[in-house]
Amino acid sequence: MYIEDIKVGQQFNLEPIKVKEEDVLEFAKKYDPQRIHTDHEFAKQGMFKGIIASGYQTIGLVWSKWIEADILGDEVIAGTGVDQIRWTKPVYPNDILIGHVEAINKRLSSRGGKGTVTFSFIINNQNKETVTTFSIDVLLKSRE
Repeated sequence: MYIEDIKVGQQFNLEPIKVKEEDVLEFAKKYDPQRIHTDHEFAKQGMFKGIIASGYQTIGLVWSKWIEADILGDEVIAGTGVDQIRWTKPVYPNDILIGHVEAINKRLSSRGGKGTVTFSFIINNQNKETVTTFSIDVLLKSRE
């Protein structure tokens, strides 16, 4: 989509994704090796009462669904920043994540040929509880 095709307030719903325990452990061991993500016995004693997924994994899982949906297509130039990441509830193995995306701002470049859209992401679990929110600025090509 070119920037002119995006409307502020436009919403997109992403395909659900199941969080698999083996993926939680593998991701954590490689990228976020905190014991709440890797050690069952330790995690049971903590405030979450079990292993939880890394917040970065949660974002990555839903981000992959956004990219696979190919909504923006080849008109994407680059992501330019992520803001306001909030992890509001833990994500457990076997949770189902559902991403909701909304275009919340749009501005054309004064130089022409491109512009930036800010997308708000809300990630809910199978119980419709919000587990993560963030926004991202994406630089898109313009038709002009």
